[in-house]
Amino acid sequence: MPKWTLTHIRQMILIGLLAPLLTGCLLMAGRNEQATITADLGSQNIEFVSSDTNGEAVLQALDIGTQPMLLDVTFNAKVDSGELVLEVLSGEQANVAFTLVASAEGSSQRGIVMSNDVGDLQYRVKSTNARNGSYRISYQPPPTPTFTPTPSPTWTPTPSETPTVEPTAEVTATP
Repeated sequence: MPKWTLTHIRQMILIGLLAPLLTGCLLMAGRNEQATITADLGSQNIEFVSSDTNGEAVLQALDIGTQPMLLDVTFNAKVDSGELVLEVLSGEQANVAFTLVASAEGSSQRGIVMSNDVGDLQYRVKSTNARNGSYRISYQPPPTPTFTPTPSPTWTPTPSETPTVEPTAEVTATP
């Protein structure tokens, strides 16, 4: 039977108390990140060997600017096995704008979202036993709408379909 010292008991209690705090943590092994981030446009590419959040969606933020802004974002994701889900959030209330489920063939989704009040593009990562995966975030300002005036209708006379009758005069002569 193992001999438990007071130090071992304290360590086990500490582990027991801290273990619930790990719930909702993004654990990625073999993570490789490349980013080009400016206020105008940019991208972030993340590759990993394995990822697991224990099924919890973990909030991530991409620091883009200092104030809220509209962004045209594209998310691409791929995973060889397991589950990888990205939820793209919009605005200060962090409403889900769209959800991307990664596949072995690769998945992609694009949309217009609003960064939060400090200029961060927010998204959540949810993974369960995800292996050999990656996701890429690209952003740019949304396209500027251009005004194209609608032409006014023009009136074009069309020939009448009604036949015209020449007036006739009847003259009678009396002797």
